[in-house]
Amino acid sequence: MERLSGKNILMIMPKDYYDEEELEIPYEIFKSEDANIIVASGKMKEAVGMKTGRRMPDRLIVDSMEGITGDSYVTGGTGTRQIKAVFQGVVIVGGSGARNYLWEDKITRLLITDRYKSGFVVGAIGQGIGCLAEANLIEALEVPVDESKAKKPFLKILEKGKSLLSDQDLIIHERLVIGKDSSVAEAFAQAMIDEVEKITKTK
Repeated sequence: MERLSGKNILMIMPKDYYDEEELEIPYEIFKSEDANIIVASGKMKEAVGMKTGRRMPDRLIVDSMEGITGDSYVTGGTGTRQIKAVFQGVVIVGGSGARNYLWEDKITRLLITDRYKSGFVVGAIGQGIGCLAEANLIEALEVPVDESKAKKPFLKILEKGKSLLSDQDLIIHERLVIGKDSSVAEAFAQAMIDEVEKITKTK
C-alpha cells in the first residue's frame, strides 16, 4: 500500500522563475506514494522555470482556499458548489520568483497559516521558506539556510520573521518541514511523506 493513498498535497509555485528541482523531485516522489497532487500558482499560465523548465499549474492559489475546509458548500459568484478534498500537506516551492510572487501573497499566507493551525503539514524549500517567515510560522525556530549563497532580501525576511539561521540541510519542527534548497529535494520529500502519513484527520 502506497504511503499517501487518499492524501492530498498542494504544491504552491511562483508564477515564474520557480526552481525546477524543488518542484519536480518532490512531485515525482509524492506521486510514487499515490498522493493526489495539485500544483497551484498565482496565474493560470505556463510558468517559466529558472533553467529550462515549463509548468502549467492545475489551479489558482485562490481556488485552493476552498480545499482547506474539507467537504463544504461554498457560495460565490458562480452559485453554490460542493467542494471535496482537504490538503493534508502543503509545499511551497522556491526559486527566485518566490520573492516577487509568493512572499507577500496574502492568500498564500492565509492558506498556510490555516493548514498549520488546523493540524496539517506545511513544508517549504529554498526561497519558499520566506513565506513561512511572512506567515510568522518560524518565529524563534531554526531554519536551514546556506548563508554564503543566500541573498540579502531572503536573509532580511527571515530576520523579520524572527527565525534562527542554521547550517543544517533539513529541519523538521512539529508538522513544519523546511529544506535548504534543491540539493535536499529528495530528503525534503521523504520528510513530508513521513509527516503527512501521520495525519489521520480529514477536516
